[in-house]
Amino acid sequence: MQFASTISWSALATLIRLANGFVLIKIVALLAGPLGVALIGQFGDFNSIVMALALGGISSGVIKYTSQYKDNYDELSKIWQTAVWVSITLSIPVIIVLLVFHNWLAQEFLHDVQYGSILVVFAFSLVFYVANNLLLNILNGLHEIKQFNTLSILNSTLGLLITIALVYQYKVYGALLAMVTSQSIAFLMIVFFVRNQAWFQLSHFCGKFDKYYFKKLLSFTVMSLTLICVVPISQMFVRGYLASKTSWDIAGCWQGLQKISDAYLMIVYTALGTYLLPKLASLQTREEIGNELSNSYKLVMPFVIVIVFVIYFLRDFIIQLLFAKSFVAMRDMFFWQLLGDCFKIASCVLTYLMLSRVKTKLFMITTIIWGVSFSFLSYVFINMAGADGAVIAFALSYMMYFLLLVFLYRNGWLF
Repeated sequence: MQFASTISWSALATLIRLANGFVLIKIVALLAGPLGVALIGQFGDFNSIVMALALGGISSGVIKYTSQYKDNYDELSKIWQTAVWVSITLSIPVIIVLLVFHNWLAQEFLHDVQYGSILVVFAFSLVFYVANNLLLNILNGLHEIKQFNTLSILNSTLGLLITIALVYQYKVYGALLAMVTSQSIAFLMIVFFVRNQAWFQLSHFCGKFDKYYFKKLLSFTVMSLTLICVVPISQMFVRGYLASKTSWDIAGCWQGLQKISDAYLMIVYTALGTYLLPKLASLQTREEIGNELSNSYKLVMPFVIVIVFVIYFLRDFIIQLLFAKSFVAMRDMFFWQLLGDCFKIASCVLTYLMLSRVKTKLFMITTIIWGVSFSFLSYVFINMAGADGAVIAFALSYMMYFLLLVFLYRNGWLF
């Protein structure tokens, strides 16, 4: 499997998901305004934390070891059965917390107790979220690139249709409700598509808990939980602090800009997650790893830089196309956000090296350093520059993070 081929399939799937996402953002912006976009971003971060806790952060581990043993069903069964046990064990307490504290969580994270019922629905649909994620990780690990991206396209299209219907009827409440119901339907769709494949057998998922693979997955659990918790928590802090110093409308503009970045960078994320992690895990010598990283940078960074320039010069058109006049404050945020995106992707390549070499402690420390620096710099620069301060902090924090990873790489700490 070549990296260029993986990027091609990822690009096709992502372009379709982008189209769906842009339509969705436009509809929410028109019907719910900046406040709606901000709340959706807030709930998205909360959703990420809940999913990390319920899955145990084992997604990268499932992909790595599924790829490593893709022709050995005996080993795959042990891996998948252990993954199911971990997910079930962790999902139950998460579901209980959502059901018992739904009103308090809604007030704390969404600033309105009326959204408590959304969290109740989320609790009952969580098992489908977990199962859907596990099946997609398995397809990724098995290198079923066409099917993986096809199902991703169908998932995003289905989510768009559900969201349009619910947002039109219930505004912000409908958008949040769509976020917690669409994955349940998506799971049934995935099962339908893979039902006849050799690997999709109940015996491969129902069985004994394997201590050996649990220890293997545990390192990925710690790393993934650190990443998935640090990033949303820091973003929630920045969004909330920005809103307190400016307004929720400004926070909504900032959130809309994050959505633009997430959308076009999804191509790179998908390609790196599908190709680079298992590839780096299979390499042994420092020279081989260095060559692979060099090739990855040569392919990824020119692509990102070109896209960044196009987005920057078309920013007025993008705001008008995707959002509404009330999002005009977003215009001045583009430069620093896009600069930060470049450093973010440059850092991401080295982050996958840490994952592939299972550098658990180092991964945790560097991730927490980034989260603290982003939050602290946001606090400082929001007080100094208002709305622009959040994106300045974003760019500076990822530049510092990238320089830190380069230092660790050159000194051999990432091998």
